[in-house]
Amino acid sequence: MEETRKEEAELSFRKKYHKTIFSRFARAINTYQLVGDGDHVAVCIARNEEEMILAKCFQEIKRHRKIDFAVDFFTLDGENDEKMIQTAEEIGIPVRKISAMDEIKKIGCNKLALTDCYENVIETILLGVLYKGEISTLMPKEKAHDFGEGIEIIRPFYLMHKQDLTDWNIEFGNAAGRTEIFSDQQKEVKSLLEDFEKINPGIMANIFKSVENVNLNTVIAYRTDTGLHSFLETYK
Repeated sequence: MEETRKEEAELSFRKKYHKTIFSRFARAINTYQLVGDGDHVAVCIARNEEEMILAKCFQEIKRHRKIDFAVDFFTLDGENDEKMIQTAEEIGIPVRKISAMDEIKKIGCNKLALTDCYENVIETILLGVLYKGEISTLMPKEKAHDFGEGIEIIRPFYLMHKQDLTDWNIEFGNAAGRTEIFSDQQKEVKSLLEDFEKINPGIMANIFKSVENVNLNTVIAYRTDTGLHSFLETYK
């Protein structure tokens, strides 16, 4: 019997893309404690094709029943791509229309999942060092101040590679030919990373690891919510 598109998509996360997509998704959820019992996650569909993968991953991890959470899928009126919404529904993602993002809080969601991936994290680190003079990056989770209290941003694709997401979208006909717009600084950083990859593929992994392995004993100063702190404060 011929499989439906929904069945093919779900099977792909259990077989062909289990290691490269679903396992990395699940590892990020567990490593960074992104979702717990009682959480209600919102995924917005319409901005890019990766959001459909994110939605399917949440459906798959919910099927495992190891975490007791709820998830809903939304699209913004006036900003959605009708073809993308139709595709989402064809692969089993029920999409609900809302007029503004702050409605997810009224519906009961306490977390909003975004599609930022491994390469986005690395690019943000380099952008901070080269153009802001600071060491910072995208966090796996953070408070969403734009929505007031009660909403947390989570990034379940934190450990996932962009190429694997692209490969899935191409295979399932979701590559819409969308042209991403980057600033000159972003283009320069992307070019640098391509050069680094040619020199040594391990460089990108080390850049990522650099914000997990900060040695405060060798940092001149660091900034927190309480202000700027110098190494002189604790130097003896």
